[in-house]
Amino acid sequence: MALGSVKLIFRGDEKPLATSSVPVPIDSWTVFDQLFAWDQRPLTDLGTDVVPCPLGLAVRGFFDAGGIRAYVVRTGDPLPVVTSTAPITQIQTKRRLIAWAAASPPAGAADRVPLIPGFGGVGTPVAAADPGTWHGAAHILGLDDAAMLSLPDLPDLLSGPPSPLAAPPVPPVTAIEKFIPCAPAASGYVPAARPAPPLIAAPRFANADYVVWAQVLRTLLDLLAAPGGAAHRRDVMLCASLPLPSHETGAVPAGAKDFPLAILDLMDLSAAGQRLTDTTQIGSARLQLGWPWLRTAASSTAPEGLEGPEGRIMGMIARSVVRVGAFRSAAGAGAPGVIGTTPVLTAGSTRQGLDGGRADWLGDRLTLIGQRADTFLLLSDSTMAADAAWRAGGVSRLMALILRAARWLGQDRLFEPSRPAMWNALRVDLENFMERLRTAGALDGATSADAYRVRCGAATTTQNDLDQGRVFATIEFTAAQPIEHISVTLALGPTGGVTMQDAA
Repeated sequence: MALGSVKLIFRGDEKPLATSSVPVPIDSWTVFDQLFAWDQRPLTDLGTDVVPCPLGLAVRGFFDAGGIRAYVVRTGDPLPVVTSTAPITQIQTKRRLIAWAAASPPAGAADRVPLIPGFGGVGTPVAAADPGTWHGAAHILGLDDAAMLSLPDLPDLLSGPPSPLAAPPVPPVTAIEKFIPCAPAASGYVPAARPAPPLIAAPRFANADYVVWAQVLRTLLDLLAAPGGAAHRRDVMLCASLPLPSHETGAVPAGAKDFPLAILDLMDLSAAGQRLTDTTQIGSARLQLGWPWLRTAASSTAPEGLEGPEGRIMGMIARSVVRVGAFRSAAGAGAPGVIGTTPVLTAGSTRQGLDGGRADWLGDRLTLIGQRADTFLLLSDSTMAADAAWRAGGVSRLMALILRAARWLGQDRLFEPSRPAMWNALRVDLENFMERLRTAGALDGATSADAYRVRCGAATTTQNDLDQGRVFATIEFTAAQPIEHISVTLALGPTGGVTMQDAA
């Protein structure tokens, strides 16, 4: 599910179906393009130039990369990229769209809904068991077939005013070009203008911006967990683009341009004695951060000609799930439509890691898109989990798959009396499902007993649980760990022979 600001397309007096805060099922890019004016975001509040909005670029990237179905929640019209107000006013105006109090709504609130109701204690919080409070991102609680959640607007809403870019240098004229027509010119033909990005930078963050961004992601993860009730969505992965670091001196650590984990691993950035990579912050197995930002044909007229990678990453993962299974790594999948990245990943930047097992290499915590042999690929399929055992994206999706199957199997026996016959039947259902996973290669173990164990009954459910109408089942399993990254050092001898010096 993706949500954010995008304009509706009105045709005469026709009332559009895709009003704000209504999840709209989208089965193709053509359908989205017919419903939404995704490329009509105002560039400024005083001019007529328009650019594509982040939500539109993410949805297009999702379908271009192989996605099959998406739910889109429109939260209102996009704000202009640049306004004539003071910088602090621009920041406040954008951030108020995340959540607001009824007493102080933003401009145009009648056609808007907050992205994350209750964020920061502002506005009405989301109650997982009360659909009346489901607005913006909270609609994920009611979409059973949604497996990933994305808010492509976040980098734009949380950044300061965009910086102007210098015009690209004009190459010197070394010779006069002469063109010889190979056919008569068509009558009335006018060549299409070559699109060029506006001379405005993409959203960029300083250290303090990353702190607020991490707070937003933590709130979304808590929303999906829905503590204190059964109406949770722990089976949903949150996918986001890691914002680009600021170019301003001292705004971010040195070297963060090529190694952004340096920002997320800063001690005491958001809380004393903590890093953003910690479990208490955004070090979650249910979060995938995409890096770097991408150049595509669709983003050619966006600020700096860039789009966040999350839409295409979700599309590549969705395609991989259909082809080889949710539990397998999507690394190695092609990234169609990508023509460049900012920054360009180098061998040196990707090899760099964090001490203490916090990251063996850049792709150990980030989901990377990079170039190999003139082709752009998904180089890693990783989560932000602090625990190395949960960093593989396929392992987290396996956990989500088991949670979803357990919920469905439990619902089938919702009205049966809680007694040994029902406990045994539920245990058998879960064992059959786990055995199918083992047979498909999702679990590690030579035998069923080695791979998983399911318990349900008096050993897992207390008398108080029975009195409250609850039954607990415990599933223990060992996931098959995919290998995504192998580093091999080869030495070329004087006679032309090649020997392997090191491998990891």
